Amino acid sequence: MNKVQLTVILLVVVIGGIVAGKVFLAPKKAPAVEASVEDPRAKGNPQARVKIIEYVDFQCPACAYGLTFLKTFFAQHPNDLYLKVHYFPLTNMHHHAMISAIYSECAARQGKFWELDDVMIPQQSQWAQLINPEPVFQSMAGQVGMDLNQLNTCVASDDARKVINDEKSIGQSMGITSTPTYFINGKMVVGVKSLQDELKNYFPNM
Repeated sequence: MNKVQLTVILLVVVIGGIVAGKVFLAPKKAPAVEASVEDPRAKGNPQARVKIIEYVDFQCPACAYGLTFLKTFFAQHPNDLYLKVHYFPLTNMHHHAMISAIYSECAARQGKFWELDDVMIPQQSQWAQLINPEPVFQSMAGQVGMDLNQLNTCVASDDARKVINDEKSIGQSMGITSTPTYFINGKMVVGVKSLQDELKNYFPNM
């Protein structure tokens, strides 16, 4: 092989590597927001000018803070926001991340997702310390009027867990590694501070 041939081969390898690198590093497509008033894990105005998808771990303290902030912010801007929650349990960090997501999904199937969220999130620091938080979750479910027999059937099945794992896999494919992660009108932001900074672009007086 002469020097010219070697040079050509090296150029092909280098150019190919650059192209492959660009493909590999290309930003992942943001999730489409299918706004619906019937989605049990969504709230707000489906025609709102600001649509948010949140990937959440219910045992994550920052997620609890974010959900509390958004609850207050929604009360102030009821017609301008739409929020949909997706699951992203960090099971390597939080022992109750999966079971809290399962109870939330089972609550959603009874149309009680936000009602359970309103009870579960303020008490996160208490149930997060328990060896087994399920009796507390059962009590919360009763407080918000859930059918406990239907709840127990849902918790015991694999279906809710599959939905949660599938949503986490989709999140990972988009580059999500931590919670809370938000997509605001398609733009990914990570953390509550970044969420607030991005919302200021739409609500300058917040």
